[in-house]
Amino acid sequence: MNKESQLARAKEDRVKVAMAQGQKQVWFRDRINEEDLLEQKSWTIEQLAKLVDEYLQRNDDEIEDIESGRVKGRALAPKDALLLQIMETEQKDAKLGGIEVPDLTSAFMAKTLRSWDGDVNSVSTIKLINCKPSDQQPKRRDVGASTKSAEQAIAQATGMTVG
Repeated sequence: MNKESQLARAKEDRVKVAMAQGQKQVWFRDRINEEDLLEQKSWTIEQLAKLVDEYLQRNDDEIEDIESGRVKGRALAPKDALLLQIMETEQKDAKLGGIEVPDLTSAFMAKTLRSWDGDVNSVSTIKLINCKPSDQQPKRRDVGASTKSAEQAIAQATGMTVG
């Protein structure tokens, strides 16, 4: 009986993880299927980071309502406490190492996510990548500008013109 209960508990844990992962995939699927993003086939890392920002802020209004209506010294309703805990965990994970999101940098995976029916059993077919919010992304140098200025400096030093 003990082995059966361990197997049942392990299965329950896998289902919980799959459902949580599935909810995230559903949010991203619904977001990329909105009218303003329907024409887009794939995303850059920077664009994906902005979607991560939107994802992390999806419950900000509800959290603000919870915080403003909170009576000091009174315990939160279990639903509200769970929402706050989930959001805190997601924010912390995003800042420390990023969060796993569907790989929308691949046009194939974006198409797969768009056509996904939301079945938790098929959530594993969606490839995930680790992505940080936009304020955590490394800043990229403008290579074109630095190359142009280097060429101009060489041209000035040698007296040649850059064409």
